[in-house]
Amino acid sequence: MSRLLLFARARDAAAGIAETEVQATTAGEALKIAADRFGPEFEKVLQMCSFLVDGDLIHRDRLWDTAITEDAEIAVLPPVSGGAARKTGAHMVDVGDKAETQREATAVCTLVVEERTRDALLSGSVPKGDATEASRLAGIMAAKRVPELIPLCHPLRISSADVQTEPVDGGIEVRATVRGRDRTGFEMEALTACAIAALTLYDMGKSEDPRMRVEGLRLVAKSGGKSGSVTFE
Repeated sequence: MSRLLLFARARDAAAGIAETEVQATTAGEALKIAADRFGPEFEKVLQMCSFLVDGDLIHRDRLWDTAITEDAEIAVLPPVSGGAARKTGAHMVDVGDKAETQREATAVCTLVVEERTRDALLSGSVPKGDATEASRLAGIMAAKRVPELIPLCHPLRISSADVQTEPVDGGIEVRATVRGRDRTGFEMEALTACAIAALTLYDMGKSEDPRMRVEGLRLVAKSGGKSGSVTFE
């Protein structure tokens, strides 16, 4: 059955349940079943939520048209965790009043690895196969799942995610760039994509060089919003 993953206020409205299974053919039907299951307070919270279906942000108007498989995951993400009266604890920043602009962020890190293993990873000759392609796909998938991994991040409309690898002295540089149009930046998406891509390379090559390590994860450029274009390299 499909899984609904409930966060923050949605989880609270479901009596603390963080995950539930439903039998449905569309995302809208799945959410309707959950609303009937958990009651009017949960249904009220749903009106304020964003929804990720298998990592893709789905607009509320398209929920009933979005077909889902039996193993689909639907993340229910309220815009603010806690509430206006809450004075302490973690909470999301309300970005509802910010303008939507075209934004971009780039992050880099280095996989420190022996030259022999570096060349094997980049040529696809490690036992697990094409390491750079696996790394690229893992980074793209990670960028789309940031709100599930980092609980106070907003779900953003990603239009492009790109991961590149290239040899450098002492290792492999991983560079991830994420773009989209939204009310807040894509820094966390770029950093997460970069980190997961590097860890995937590590997984692909750890049998060849168990002393590998990931270093220097950092944001190197961002654009859009009030700050405009900024580079840190």
